[in-house]
Order: sequence, then C-alpha cells, then structure tokens
Amino acid sequence: MTPETIAIISNHLSTRNQSGRAWLNDIIADKPWVRHFSIDHIGDIPLAITECANAGIAIIAVDGGDGTVGLVFSALLNDGPYETPPTLALLPSGKTNMTATAWSLSGDRQEALSSLLRRHKNGTLCRTFHTQPVLTLKESGSRDRHGAFFGGADIVDGILYCRKKIYPMGWPNTLSHPAAVAILFWRAMTSGGDRGSVHIRDNDASWGEDGRFYMVMATTMDQLLLGMRPDPKVGKGVIHYISLRTGAFALLSTVLNLIKRRFTHSKVRTVRRSTSLTFTFNGGYTLDGELYDATEDKQLTIDGDHSLRFVRW
Repeated sequence: MTPETIAIISNHLSTRNQSGRAWLNDIIADKPWVRHFSIDHIGDIPLAITECANAGIAIIAVDGGDGTVGLVFSALLNDGPYETPPTLALLPSGKTNMTATAWSLSGDRQEALSSLLRRHKNGTLCRTFHTQPVLTLKESGSRDRHGAFFGGADIVDGILYCRKKIYPMGWPNTLSHPAAVAILFWRAMTSGGDRGSVHIRDNDASWGEDGRFYMVMATTMDQLLLGMRPDPKVGKGVIHYISLRTGAFALLSTVLNLIKRRFTHSKVRTVRRSTSLTFTFNGGYTLDGELYDATEDKQLTIDGDHSLRFVRW
C-alpha cells in the first residue's frame, strides 16, 4: 500500500546544506511518495508551504537550522494556507539546531530522515506526535514573526561572534558553542556591561523589570543551547522568561547554573513564566538565530497563543 505523500523542504542556505546539498538524494530516490522542495531563497518557503497545502500534504520535514524552522512557522501561521497545520519533523541541518533538539529530531540527520520515512510507511509515525506552543512576536508596522526563542543583549553578540570567529574554524558544535559561551563570559566580566536599558512588562500580571542586562530571553522550549533548562517557580503561562543583570557578581553567581545546566531565580536573575511580554529597548535581538533591530518607539510584544504539532523521538 502506497503511503500518503510526505514533503521535505530543504533550505540550501542553511549551514550544513551549503556544503552538502544532495545528502538526502539516496534516501528518497526509491520513494515516489516523497515530494522534495529545494529552496535557494527564503522567500520561496511560503510558496512551498502553499503547494503542500494545495496537495493536502499532512507531514512536512524541515531540512534546515533554527532560522529555517522559524520561517516555516511564520509561513504556516501568518499566511494560513492550511485549515489545520501539518505535523512538522525538524531535521538538524543548521549550525544551530536548538529547536530540532528540543522538539523534534536530533543526532545524525540521515538516520533521522530514514527512520522518519520508515515509520511513516509502516503507519507508526503518529505515535510520535506531540504539540508545542510557539512564540509570536508582534512589532508595529511589521508582520508577525513566529519562532521558539527570543533573545537580546549579549545573546546577539554571541551569535555574531560565532558566525565571524568560531564557525569559520569548522569546529563541531560540541566545541564551538561552549567556546563561544566562555569567551562571552570573559568579555562580559572585563567590559562592565555598558548597555542601554531594557524595559520588560508582563501583560497579564502586575510585574515588570527595567535596567541593564547581560541577557534577556523568552522561549517556549524546555531545553536550550548546551542542554540548559529554565526552572521557573513563579508566574503562569507557556513562556519561559529569563534575564541576567549586569555586574561581576551576577555573572559569577550564574556559574553554578551553567554547571547544573539549569536557570534558577535569584536577586540578579529573573526566571519566571508568562503568557505575554512586552519589551522596549534600542538594539539588536534574535528570533531563532535571525537578527533584527529594535527601537524604543516600537514595542515588541511576545505571546505563546499558537501551537504546532511535531514528530519527536
């Protein structure tokens, strides 16, 4: 019995696909029920999603990194080509695959894809489905953006440093990501953290904070880079909010969190849950690895009102 069609959207701009565009060809060669979309421009992702919807494809594998995943989320939730969004399988084909690791597939991508297609063919893939809330970022004058991780302050510096200095060395993630964290930690200790103020407000609770931070982040994931996990004890909602104040004491007191791989609340760290947050600041921020600029005259509002379904094992 021929399985229902499954789609694969490959972003050839993602880090690992740039050096290996044809890695999946042998895996799908004898499977006419797999429809493969090769993307060379990110603007083609919504077009591929629309074609999948028109063909009634209920399962889409995303062959790319965190940035590609966020673009697929936005194409599904903004443009609404599906009455019921498809189930997504996220393949780890970027340099950073935090979303795939937390919500979907990790490890060797060839093994992951082979297993995905095998389970789909024998009818057991549905046993791996689970639903996760995703972030929606609203900014005046812009279309909504969707993703899994929002970050500001030194997080943006870390992404830029990795892209310019560390990733070109060709190190594996097990070396490059810890190296980036260590270097940023040292730079923060020696620079004093001279940053502009950030204003954060919880829109559904009488809470907020202002000041200078080394790090602010919001995510609906339970696991972050290097296996770090948020451990909020206060607040309600699907969003994990984490911030770290500037100052040597704040940094040193976070070392134990890094060792234990768990973010906990303290006088210099805020770790809490929320349903909706508003950020106001001047400077860069990231949504799933893609970089943007914020200005104080345009607030950023983040909620977790949308959910999508994923394949995970």
